[in-house]
Amino acid sequence: MSRGRSSGSRRLDPAGHAARSASSPAPEEIYDRLLEVPVTREQLHHYRNVAESARSDLAATLVKFECAQSELRELCKENAFVKGQIVTLEETVNVHEMEAKASRETIMRLVSEVNRAQKKAASCTEEKDKLGQDLLSAVETKEALEREVRLFQERLLAGQRVWDASKQELSLLKKSSCELEKSLEASMDATAASRNQHSSFREKVAALLGGNWGTIVPTEDAILERIREMTGQGESRKSMVSQLEARISELVEQLGSESGFHQKALQRAQKAESKLETLQGQLTYLEGELASGDVLRDNLDFEKQKYLKFLDQLSEKMKLDQMAAELGFDMRLDVVLARTEQLVRLESNAVIENKTIAHNLQRKLKTQKERLESKELHVNLLRQKIAQLEQEKQVRSALAVERDEANLTLRKLQKKVERLQKELRVCRDSNAELKAQLADTHELKIKTLEQTKAIEDLNKSRDKLEKMKEKAEKKLMSVKSELDSTEHEAKEDKERARNMVEAVTSEMKTLKKSLEEAEKREKQLVDFREVVSQKLGLNMTSLALPDCEIIKCLERLIHLHRHHFVTCACLKDVTLG
Repeated sequence: MSRGRSSGSRRLDPAGHAARSASSPAPEEIYDRLLEVPVTREQLHHYRNVAESARSDLAATLVKFECAQSELRELCKENAFVKGQIVTLEETVNVHEMEAKASRETIMRLVSEVNRAQKKAASCTEEKDKLGQDLLSAVETKEALEREVRLFQERLLAGQRVWDASKQELSLLKKSSCELEKSLEASMDATAASRNQHSSFREKVAALLGGNWGTIVPTEDAILERIREMTGQGESRKSMVSQLEARISELVEQLGSESGFHQKALQRAQKAESKLETLQGQLTYLEGELASGDVLRDNLDFEKQKYLKFLDQLSEKMKLDQMAAELGFDMRLDVVLARTEQLVRLESNAVIENKTIAHNLQRKLKTQKERLESKELHVNLLRQKIAQLEQEKQVRSALAVERDEANLTLRKLQKKVERLQKELRVCRDSNAELKAQLADTHELKIKTLEQTKAIEDLNKSRDKLEKMKEKAEKKLMSVKSELDSTEHEAKEDKERARNMVEAVTSEMKTLKKSLEEAEKREKQLVDFREVVSQKLGLNMTSLALPDCEIIKCLERLIHLHRHHFVTCACLKDVTLG
């Protein structure tokens, strides 16, 4: 049996070798050869076991292959589903990007609107600066008017002082006139006494002349006749009488002139008092207007403080950091350049305006200095004149006699009256100037009212701009919140998509690994199929060799093996029998 197995195996080996070396042996020839080869039971059992194991392996591989195919189909379906989800996610991402672009465009529009509002605010600030400059010029003119009013007040005080001095002089003149009246009365009494004395003297002379020369009528002719007769005594007495009469006539004339001057001085004093009352009324009116001007100045200062507060709020609200953060790093340079251009323009305009203002102020200062110098020269000349007049007064008062004192007092009164007339003319001129200045102040009041109206309009426009700015800020905040929410959602969607892609990539990797394993198994199965087909002697060069043919060949081999085993058993029984 061992020899038969060895010989059978040896015989089978060259047959297998021939089958391997043969390119295309026919299956019937293989079956015939196998039938010719003597096969034992153990070999048949071994072949059966090998075939069953191969069959079970083939079935398992087929099952695994079908499972792998089903898994591949499921993976393909999942891949297609994931691709669809990725496409939808990409579409949503594109939609979100479009929305983000639209929101950015809206933000840019809002930023442009804010820039326009800022430009409008800058123009409003420029207009307010111009109005402030006009107000400053009005304040300067007001201060100049106040200075002029002070000068007029000083002049009025000087006039009042002169008036007081004139009153004192009038009182002195009254006293002197009273004294003169007393002296007149005394002179009248003296003249009456002198007349009485003269009559008594004539009577006495007549009595004396009559005593010596007989009775004489107490008449002047008789006395003259008698006096003519008298030599030296009569002439001396006549000269004394003529002197006394001349003095009496002079005293009468002086009394008449002094009474006329006294009446004229009283009339002028009454006129000066009436003019002083009118000037005091004008002063009270001007003081009321000055008080109203002070109230307007306080209102303007309050409005100026409001305007400064508004500028501070604008400077706090206009932050370039926030603008750069909102617009992004790319637009920061544009924002900075725009801001610098605005600042350069504003600075250039401010420098030009300051230069013009400084030039105008220098001109005004020069004119005011020239006026002050001319006024100082005028005051110095007046002081020199006053000093000269005082010196003349002192010299005249020191050198004058009692008779000359009366004449000097009259001259002084005439000079003072002329001065008072001049001062009255000056006061009239000053009143005319004050009236003109009052008209100018009325015009300034009208201008200030117009400026207050313009400032109120500017404040209203400022409030409107603030409301517009608040609305724009609210819109920006809402758009920012929407952008933040959309960005957050887009980030979440991107993270989900990334997670899905990572999961899909991991699944794809596992699928690739399983596919590689399946390909390896397929290669193993193909190799096993080739080996089995080669052993079976099938033609592997054909394009599509079905599995059913291989199975049929194996079934035939098994069937032949069974028949051969039965025949061998029968032969053994025959040989044994």
